[in-house]
Parts: sequence; C-alpha cells; structure tokens
Amino acid sequence: MADDDARVPDVSREPRRHHDPLAVRTVFVAPRRADRPTDLGSTGEPSLADCPFCAGNEALTPPDVLRMPAAPGRPWHARLIPNRFPVVEESAAVGWGAADAATRPAHGVHDVVIESCTHARSILEVDPSAWRDVWELCRRRIAMLAERGDLAWATVFKNSGPAAGASLEHLHSQLVALDFVPPTVAAELAAAGRAADPFGDALRQAAIEDRIVAEAGDLVALVPRAPRQPFEMLLLPRLPERHFHSTSAERVAALADLTRAVIGALDQLVPGAGYNWWLHQAPFTAHDPAALPPENWHWHLEILPRLANIAGFELGTGCHITTMSPAESARRLRAAHFSSPVVTPGKDGPPPP
Repeated sequence: MADDDARVPDVSREPRRHHDPLAVRTVFVAPRRADRPTDLGSTGEPSLADCPFCAGNEALTPPDVLRMPAAPGRPWHARLIPNRFPVVEESAAVGWGAADAATRPAHGVHDVVIESCTHARSILEVDPSAWRDVWELCRRRIAMLAERGDLAWATVFKNSGPAAGASLEHLHSQLVALDFVPPTVAAELAAAGRAADPFGDALRQAAIEDRIVAEAGDLVALVPRAPRQPFEMLLLPRLPERHFHSTSAERVAALADLTRAVIGALDQLVPGAGYNWWLHQAPFTAHDPAALPPENWHWHLEILPRLANIAGFELGTGCHITTMSPAESARRLRAAHFSSPVVTPGKDGPPPP
C-alpha cells in the first residue's frame, strides 16, 4: 500500500488558477514556488560549486530542453530547462477531475532560461554574440510551443535584482506558456483592434515628443507616454509583426543588441537598478486558427525599472505615480546610451547634439 501511495501525485501541490469575477482578477496558486532556493541578500560570496546554473553543475538541474550552441559536446552559451518550481505545469490537470470556471488546474509550460555559463549577474557581463544566442534560444522554444494546440500564448520575462523578484543572482530569465490569453494581452489586442495603426501612432508620437531612446536595425526603444516608473521603456519593431517566434534572425540579433544598450544606459543612470521585462506577442494561431490577432499588432518588450515602491494608491486604483516626465526620462536615457561603452560606433548612430 505504501508503494501505491507513493505513486499517487500530490495534487495539493499542483498549481491552480483562481479567478475572482468581482475583482476581475486571476491568481495562480503555486505551492511549490515557496520552495525556491535563494542566494540574493546573503552575506559573502556564494559557492559556485552549489550554483545550479553554472557550467559543470548541469546534474543539479533537469535535463536541457534546448541549448545554444546546439551541437553536442560544445561549450554552451545558454540553456533552457524545465522550472522545478513552476507556476504552471503540463501535468496540472491530472487527478483534479472536472474544473469549474473559478478554480482550475494551471496547465502550461514553465521553463528557466540560463543566460550565461559563468556566474554572471548582469546582461552587460555577457559577450554580445552569446547574448544573441540567448534570444535565439527563446525564439526557438516559443516556436516549438506555438505548434501545440493546447497552449494559447507564451512570454519571456526577467526579474533582475531582489526588488524585481529575483531569487538567484546567476543571470536567468523565465519562459511561460499558458492555455489562455492573459487579461493584459487580451486588453492590448482589443485596443489594437479598435485603432487603424496603434503601434505606428505610438512610434510617430514618440518621435514628435522626443521620447525615442535608441534604435537597432528596425527596432526602436522609446519611453511610453504614460510610464509607470522613471526610465520605463518599450522596445518594438517599426513594422507590424504578430509573433516574436516568427521573426528574422536579424531582428533577434537587433533585440539582443538593443536590450544590452538600454540596460547599459539604465545602469549608468542608476547603477545596479533592479528591473523587470516581459515579452508581449499575439496568441498562438494553432490554438484557435479562427481567432487571428489584428494585422496591426507589433510584438514588443516592456522594461520596467523598480526604482519606487508600488504602494496603496497604485494597488487600489490601478493608476501609477511617477516623479519624472516621459520626455525627461528619454533625454537622460539617450544621453547615457550614447556615453555608454555598450554603444557600437557606426551602428547606433551619432550622439545627439
């Protein structure tokens, strides 16, 4: 009987998704997240022999899903592995029976993107070519997930620093795929469907209001019109493109270069600043071929520095307070960008007058 009990999954530890229709709020209940290890905030240097993300310690993690370079036997620049402490998981529906609309298994995929084989703490410590490999790894993984009919949407997000929710200092991001379109993305899609060219309008207005920070290829980094924090940025292609996983190798490289450039600028202005970023792209067409997203959609990356606390007013109203105008944020970021050693002369253009 004991052996039989050991084979029964502990469904009380499986992630669930709860929806509150009165608060219009969805919450993931993921008990295993409480077991995550942490080395941030500890005194002294961490033991690299115990770091699960350092090269040589691969046995401390689940096997790779993907790695770059992909050739076996070659040293890797980036690895993608299943998250041992997931928000969603593929087996979440096992043992739950019928789920109602308010509480249901949190089905999906949750991966960790290990972004450096060495114990790097910042993307600025990563060689530019290796950093491009990181973004190509993410693109390939999302492309794999997009072909599945059980998943609706995916994102890559980064928590950099304790203030942004990071628990391990070794450079990494996370990749999550869901079986539904989250409310924020659904709202963006609805807004895009009501306008002729919402992202094009945003780019044109940013140029008029002097809120463009930097460019790489045909990608633009700008400060949005209503930033939630000083130095918040939006990175997007100039032309419509629904899915990041379908983009070209040139755009992947441009995104890698642009993220290094703007984080370099942020680090010059606020050394060591914590930040979050997340990728928004349209839902997967394989999930619902009839529900094509608007043609005017642009995938984009939002970067939110964590310079001020989100407090009662923000939580109670959904409105944010910032102490710096969008134009001033852009001006300071632009000046820091063009004085940063991350800038590649001749590629990023001349410094502003």
